[in-house]
Amino acid sequence: MASWYVIQTKPRKEGSASIYLAGKGIETFNPLMEAVVVRSGKQIRKRKPVFPGYIFGRFDVDQSYALVHWGKGVKKVLGQGGRPTPVSDSVVETIRSRMDGNSVVRRAYRLRPKDNVRIKTGPMKDLIGILERWVSDSERVRVLLKLIGYHPAVELHYSMVEKVS
Repeated sequence: MASWYVIQTKPRKEGSASIYLAGKGIETFNPLMEAVVVRSGKQIRKRKPVFPGYIFGRFDVDQSYALVHWGKGVKKVLGQGGRPTPVSDSVVETIRSRMDGNSVVRRAYRLRPKDNVRIKTGPMKDLIGILERWVSDSERVRVLLKLIGYHPAVELHYSMVEKVS
């Protein structure tokens, strides 16, 4: 009977391992998320694996283990005692339920207005501010920076800030 398993891939080979296994009839799931990277002052959206170095594969261990284990881009199938450990279908379904129409997993937003935040990246890295509000559906937040006697507002992608206590 086919179950889901976690497959460890070679570094940065999640996509090629997934394609190879899918071509051999193995159902694979490689959840992606969108990240914003700042390069030369510009924000660039990139798709990255939610679990770097790992993908999910659904297969029958007795019939397809060797095919998966020795597959192109695969390092190993996670398990204990030399036997792969199955993953509950509900784990995969929970991740799939958080995907949008572009097959990108969207994070659950944990930031709320009036939260103290720190900027994680970019030219304003390590500045502290207060989250004023979310800006429409663009995944951007408006932050009031805490500077000496002055609170300028900046808009950033939510992934560039983190909540601080």
